[in-house]
Amino acid sequence: MIIKSHSHRHKRFRDLISYIMSDSGRYEMDNTFQIFHNLRSTDKESIIKEFSDNFQFKSKRKNSVVLCHEILSFSSKDRSKIDLNILEDISRKFIELRGDNALCYAQPHLSENLHIHFCFSSNGYKSAKSIRLSKSQFKQIRLDMEQYQRERYPELSNSIVYLDKWQKNVALEKEKVSEKEFQVKKRTGKSSEKEQVRKLVHDCFTQSSSRDDFFKRLITEGLELYKYRDKVNGLLWQKRRYRFKSLNISQEQLKSLQKGAKRMDELTAIMKRRKDKTRNLER
Repeated sequence: MIIKSHSHRHKRFRDLISYIMSDSGRYEMDNTFQIFHNLRSTDKESIIKEFSDNFQFKSKRKNSVVLCHEILSFSSKDRSKIDLNILEDISRKFIELRGDNALCYAQPHLSENLHIHFCFSSNGYKSAKSIRLSKSQFKQIRLDMEQYQRERYPELSNSIVYLDKWQKNVALEKEKVSEKEFQVKKRTGKSSEKEQVRKLVHDCFTQSSSRDDFFKRLITEGLELYKYRDKVNGLLWQKRRYRFKSLNISQEQLKSLQKGAKRMDELTAIMKRRKDKTRNLER
């Protein structure tokens, strides 16, 4: 699906809500749905008043955002596969990810170009706090929404946009890295250092029976684990850092590694004591 966002810095509650409600593409009022998220009212004038009253709670700054207009649209090729239940479920998921604490009025426009309109308040319900999203956060919401769509409604394959693009970019990055490593191997006749580390890490992982066992095997092989913000993030080898992501460790594997972060220091200490003991015996 394509997700567009428009922020407004003027009090256009009436204009936007009136526009969303006036869908000339729908046939009957009972052939659509409306979502009144954190709203007590269901008629237009009362909804407009609620948005306006809620904005009064917001901490005022010059030229600040008043409301947000978001649009979810689907491919015309999937038009026959989409019903109101699917649209409403996707709409509620989007509200949950985009602004669960905000006021939101939503309704689909059931024309040939099937899409859903959302009017979000710029601050939380009766809150002075703004509901702001960075570009990276909004990008992640797009990916999460398409992942949800792909899992729940795989038949809507023509409406996948961001996920396919993101996966293609990841694949291209891997191709670039692989090409560099191939050239090193071709030039020197040896695998690159990174390729050797990657093979060693994956060998340790496949032989491990648990997260702790995996950490222990890495440390035994002379690899040092490093943490970032109290999470295991990668490896240190010959003064170079390798992120797990660059070693083709999947996100699921990385999460498993992060859960074992608390044991890392203990395991490192155990190995250090063993090394010290070995040195003492040699003396």
